[in-house]
Amino acid sequence: MANGLTKRFRHVVAVDRLNLRIMSGDILALLGANGSGKSTTFRLLLNIYQPSDGQAHVLGTRTTELDGLDFDQIGFISEGQKLPRWMEVGQWLNFCRGLYTAWDDALCDSLMNDFGINRKQRIKHLSRGQCMKVCLASILPARPKLLLLDEPFSGLDVETRARLSQLLKELARASDLAIILATHDVEEVEPIANRLGILDRGKLRVNEPITDYIQRHRMLTVLKESFAALPEATQRRFVPLRSEVPYGTYYTETFTAELAGQVTAAMPQGESPEFVRMNLRQILSAHAGVPS
Repeated sequence: MANGLTKRFRHVVAVDRLNLRIMSGDILALLGANGSGKSTTFRLLLNIYQPSDGQAHVLGTRTTELDGLDFDQIGFISEGQKLPRWMEVGQWLNFCRGLYTAWDDALCDSLMNDFGINRKQRIKHLSRGQCMKVCLASILPARPKLLLLDEPFSGLDVETRARLSQLLKELARASDLAIILATHDVEEVEPIANRLGILDRGKLRVNEPITDYIQRHRMLTVLKESFAALPEATQRRFVPLRSEVPYGTYYTETFTAELAGQVTAAMPQGESPEFVRMNLRQILSAHAGVPS
């Protein structure tokens, strides 16, 4: 999809030589702090921004050549997306319906029922969360082949978040929909994403299956004196996470059965180390150097 994609704003490199590929049916969670380049990446893929270097293709078309017909199969929803406040919800959905060739009335009706929004309501009277629901109901029934979601869980209640997560999984599986999901809601994406991308100051630091990324991280709590007795090369594979007398907690991003064996063999008699699997929130917190 992207090959060496770069965007500069004068002296600032917002996206730095991005290489990215997403296949039909993939759900890519694109994570990163504010200013890491997530929104700029979306704008490059949508031909809102022109790349300073490199190139990208969306559904087989170079992004700089995307036109109206291509957007029949591309959906985009962003946090704070502006809607025509004077229109009724039903009027807006009918307008959107006329823009797409594969509009699914049944899916639109199902979403509106699930979301509990009256089509006669004026958009200006909707809450932030309700506006996000209307955005979803105005894009998902178009049955796009690529869906870009920028903070889609913002303002949604717990029940609606769960419904949206399940719906995205079902759509990706049933219709070969590719989804790129940029969000800070780590807990929401871990159960549904099959790929993980982490942007840091414009660079894609992580790009792999999410299960692989989580699997190679482990947390270990042992007596500090026992950890100090480990071979130096083994100690270097761990990063201190927490310190409590007399224990220390460490994490590794290179966990293997071999490493577990090395640690176990070096432990004093009677002490059995336990490697604890970390969730995505704990991993990201550990890398950021803050308590999870």
